Amino acid sequence: MTSAREEGTDGRAAGQDGGAPTFTLIIPTHRRPGFVVQAVDSALRQERAFDRIIVIPDGLDDPAPDALAGLPVDVHPVAHGGVSAARNAGLALADTDWVCFLDDDDLLHPAYLADLEAAVGAHPETSAFNAPYWSFAAVAGPHEEFSASSLDECLSAIESAVPRNDMSYLEITGRSYDALLEKLAGSMSTAAVRTAVLREAGGFPVDLIAAEDWTMYVNVARLTEWRVLDERRAFFRAHGDNAMSGRSRGKMLAPLRAIRSFWRSGQPSPPHAPLEAYRRAYRNEVITALAGCRRNGDAEGREEALRIAAEILPRRWDRIFIRMPRPVRGVMWRLERGSRAS
Repeated sequence: MTSAREEGTDGRAAGQDGGAPTFTLIIPTHRRPGFVVQAVDSALRQERAFDRIIVIPDGLDDPAPDALAGLPVDVHPVAHGGVSAARNAGLALADTDWVCFLDDDDLLHPAYLADLEAAVGAHPETSAFNAPYWSFAAVAGPHEEFSASSLDECLSAIESAVPRNDMSYLEITGRSYDALLEKLAGSMSTAAVRTAVLREAGGFPVDLIAAEDWTMYVNVARLTEWRVLDERRAFFRAHGDNAMSGRSRGKMLAPLRAIRSFWRSGQPSPPHAPLEAYRRAYRNEVITALAGCRRNGDAEGREEALRIAAEILPRRWDRIFIRMPRPVRGVMWRLERGSRAS
């Protein structure tokens, strides 16, 4: 059986019929009609129009269909199942060469798709792209680059805004799989993958309520390198609903469950370092999960985190380290760092 990778070996820049490549944008949404209207507006204002825009309201009673009535987009509500299930539903409906993703609270720059199509033509060997982005909020905080509440305000702001956030973490071409095993180096808004490749990679894991984007990035990297566009072509919105406070056990443990799945998977594994090479990054994920379980008084979650730690932290020292009180960890970390520098 021919794989999606092999099908695209010759002339990948072309579409299914040998012409220009075609693109579907998938926007999952859950009870944020005001935001999703803005997201769709940014999609409709592209210099190169999407061939199809699919909005998947996550819930049959979601207000998005009414909010988007009359707009030239396909709206397909699904039973509430989480963002992964919504994205998978959009992927199942896509009939274009490429699928692109946008979260309902983010916005696309008008040049996003034109730049993406040019990159697809310039790099026919690549089947996955994303783009740098600007960060904004209605009232900018220390991590946002400007204040804005709409696409027009964002476009006006970037005429004089100074980039504050380092986007170099996205530049992983040539080592995508190895880099992504350590940490997520990408985002969902602006992610674009050849439809056949994403389907071969398995889409999005419905058993995770967080780290589903990281899992998708890793599984796609098993099949192709990721490449980043040159310019910032999206606007990521910071707001109260995307804060990480009050996280459930599922969200706290999702990164650990995702890491475990990376190493248990029977899928193709491009060249990468051994498990031990990622120990510090994984150790930090375990410590974060344990701290969350402690705050929530979740003894069962703590035990699961420790069980996963036994699988993903091969060194006994690391399994001891994660159990240390925070002040002791700080001392040990400084000693460890000093020994590496000497």
